[in-house]
Amino acid sequence: MKLKKGILIHNQLPEGYDAVSINSGTVFHTEQPAEMVTYRGYIYRPQYEEFAYVPKRDWRSLSPVEKNYLQAGQQRNDYKTVYLGDIPEKVKDIFRKLGLADSKSRDEVMGKLKQNEQQTQKLNEALTSFLLPISGNKPYNFHCLGINFPNIEMVGCDTTKLPAGHQPQDVRYMGMHNDGTTKMTIHTAHKFGNRISINLGKEARSFLFVNLSMIQALNMLKKKIDVKKTGINIGNIPRLFFKHFPGYPVIRVRQQPYQYYIAATDNCFHDGSTLGNSELDICFVYFGAFQC
Repeated sequence: MKLKKGILIHNQLPEGYDAVSINSGTVFHTEQPAEMVTYRGYIYRPQYEEFAYVPKRDWRSLSPVEKNYLQAGQQRNDYKTVYLGDIPEKVKDIFRKLGLADSKSRDEVMGKLKQNEQQTQKLNEALTSFLLPISGNKPYNFHCLGINFPNIEMVGCDTTKLPAGHQPQDVRYMGMHNDGTTKMTIHTAHKFGNRISINLGKEARSFLFVNLSMIQALNMLKKKIDVKKTGINIGNIPRLFFKHFPGYPVIRVRQQPYQYYIAATDNCFHDGSTLGNSELDICFVYFGAFQC
């Protein structure tokens, strides 16, 4: 399938669109087994949730037409624009002094933040100076410190259902998904702001997304199925969309250390990836209504 005009990219990366690639769609997870993970004594093949779909691995550069379809102009907003860029040098320097990128585990990351109270306080102040203006001086919230093993093709998962003391191989990954909750519907998903995710690891990670809003995905499905009879909702729309449109392309953004993406993850299908990496993946995530 050809790319449609939908969610756009405001790209301020030094690599420009060399950091962005596209593929030919998705497959059901059983058709493309996950790569093996080997990290700190763990050796296992990641498993997926029952209805998960994953991107094909036939990534290529964007054509001029595709690039034109994705490039944002002056009309940008918090629900239909993906923003890409570098964090300020001042913030980078503090992260470097904390040495988070050298960590091998979540406990080590947390330990460095607790043990270096002065640097952590400076970090909070520097992050506020960066985040407050791009939030339009409106409230934003720290969401999580994301930690992922290397070589995980799709990192999105729900560990809240797992028992205490679970092992990494017990996790079931969601595949391409949206972050919609029971608080929203397909028609209101665009009203819940966006998130910024900053790569703090040693290696590049990938942000994967489909450049269609939830309403666009719904309108495409209306041409294939009776959406009322099917009972389509914010929770089941990913599996229905990828079942009926497996050929719709996925966009991949290579996010180097200290680079960020901003995206309305309630309003698009997406995931993160550490495929091909050998070091711990670390990221800070904030929720707000960011634009830059």
